[in-house]
Amino acid sequence: MGAFIPVAAAAIASDKGATTATSVPLIWHFAGYPFEAGSMIAAICACLAVRFYVAQTDRQQHRWTVDAPVTVLALLFTAGAVIRLRPDPALALVYGTGLGALGVGIITIALNFVRSKLPGAQE
Repeated sequence: MGAFIPVAAAAIASDKGATTATSVPLIWHFAGYPFEAGSMIAAICACLAVRFYVAQTDRQQHRWTVDAPVTVLALLFTAGAVIRLRPDPALALVYGTGLGALGVGIITIALNFVRSKLPGAQE
């Protein structure tokens, strides 16, 4: 046992440059704004899935001509939320799902916001 302690101490002393590998998220940039790639992919996929589900449950002829602009708007709001808030991928799924489900409500919320900020926009 006495011979083991100096050998172990020598092994530890010779391993001064050892580092532990850590993973870091992949950072993408859009228009100068950084965001985590995994979060963006998760949020966009969740938003698309919810918008597709909504379009399939309310089947009408030419439904996609109405739903396509709403889907694009929901995707843009989702991307903006991920860029602005930089959530982890699990929370990004929640943002994507929520904004995708909100859909047409985004237009109503934005219209009410603009009407409250601009003078004379009430007419």
